[in-house]
Amino acid sequence: MGERPRRTMYYVEGSTVRKVEQAPSRKHNNEVHKKSSNKPVQPRKVSEKAQNALAFNMKYTVFVTAAVVLMVVAWMVVLYMESRISLQQANINDLETQLEVIEEENAAYRLSLESMYTLDEIYDVATNELGMVYAEKGQIVYYESADEDYVKQYQDVPEAN
Repeated sequence: MGERPRRTMYYVEGSTVRKVEQAPSRKHNNEVHKKSSNKPVQPRKVSEKAQNALAFNMKYTVFVTAAVVLMVVAWMVVLYMESRISLQQANINDLETQLEVIEEENAAYRLSLESMYTLDEIYDVATNELGMVYAEKGQIVYYESADEDYVKQYQDVPEAN
């Protein structure tokens, strides 16, 4: 292939179109740079702005890393707490089931106790086996009490008039 024809580029600035020449080739730039640099090349010193930008980037990176680590730790704590809550809820459900079973058993025992003895059977055992008798007239003394919950007896009960 032969040499390519040189392209002409146009750009618009405002309402005027101007012709722009294409930049010279790399080979040409390197030759110009070699000719113009007679001085030995010294390493460039990093400017303060570059150092500040590097320090800012390091601070920013540390901050973002710390924030990500904090978020991961917080999320792990949330997941741990959710699992503990689920475990506690399952334990509560088990205990409620046990309570229901115990209440049903208690009701069954209460019913069996209530139907175990009738009043006639109790009277028969009290009078025939234990020798108890009904109180006669005059053996029962009624009196007024200020507190109806219980009575403390400090002396003998007086005879009825």
